[in-house]
Amino acid sequence: MKQYAIFGSLALAWAGLLGTPAVAADCSLKLVNTVPIKMAYDGRRAIVPVTINGTEKPFLLDTGGYATQISAAAAQDLKLLMTESDGKLLDLYGNASERAVVVEIFVLGRLGDKRTRLPIITFGDNKLFSGILAADYMGRYDIELDFAGGKMNYFSQDHCPGKVVYWNAAAIAAVPMRFVDHHLILDVSLDGHPFKAMLDTGAPVTTLTIEAARRVFGLTADNGEKAFEHVFQKLSFEGLEVGNPHVVVIPEKVGSKDANNDFVTGSRVRRVDDPDPSDPVMLIGMNILSKLRLVIAFQEQKIYVTPASAQQAGSAPSAAPAP
Repeated sequence: MKQYAIFGSLALAWAGLLGTPAVAADCSLKLVNTVPIKMAYDGRRAIVPVTINGTEKPFLLDTGGYATQISAAAAQDLKLLMTESDGKLLDLYGNASERAVVVEIFVLGRLGDKRTRLPIITFGDNKLFSGILAADYMGRYDIELDFAGGKMNYFSQDHCPGKVVYWNAAAIAAVPMRFVDHHLILDVSLDGHPFKAMLDTGAPVTTLTIEAARRVFGLTADNGEKAFEHVFQKLSFEGLEVGNPHVVVIPEKVGSKDANNDFVTGSRVRRVDDPDPSDPVMLIGMNILSKLRLVIAFQEQKIYVTPASAQQAGSAPSAAPAP
């Protein structure tokens, strides 16, 4: 789920990570960590296990989240002390959260974090997952997302540039990526029109803002400003195409339900919590991503994309020593 953040200072979870990325003796790809992915909700939700203070909880894999978060119900179940956070999280549906908890030990596969702070999730409790795992627990490694194979792999960044797709793929797209405010931003083409998009594994569907849909395609809703679905001809990632993508056209509601969404000084139009006009207008959600296999190469600032059908071919890299 796409989220914005307004923070004075937030101690990101990576800062206290136990161990360091494995250093390769050569430039071959080295596996550091593997986390199982369980697909739910007709393949549109990717759930991963995390361990908090010794108790395992299911978290939603959400590259659209600003930071890794926990639900209020899970925090209460684990008897975690709730405090005010250092700032405010806003989600795509206008909800805001300013609370957080302190977790003594947070474990993800073979990696762990000590004494980290997790914000309380903005959109309430969910029976399917107890929190979200965002990209703040990814950026020091290269991350493979293999939804069809049911795994998320962490690789050392000490390898030859571009040598991350170890399986036999019929097509590979190397898409330039920018890691901005913990979000994965890339350029895509929708029916031949370029758009700035966010890779969002927390979104079950791919979305486009109603303003962009109206401006570029002349699409308008029959029911006012409510969301509606439109089937386009193709979505392209640097030449790798997904045919007939279903896209939900949505109004922008960030900050709309926040009681403290004050007007900017000297402005009668824009509010403090409103997103920047340069923010991406598309979210690439799981209805598209579940058909793909990706490697997010943070150091190279690229995302390598192949069809998911290639996932059975090729042998996995060797595992590096435990950090």
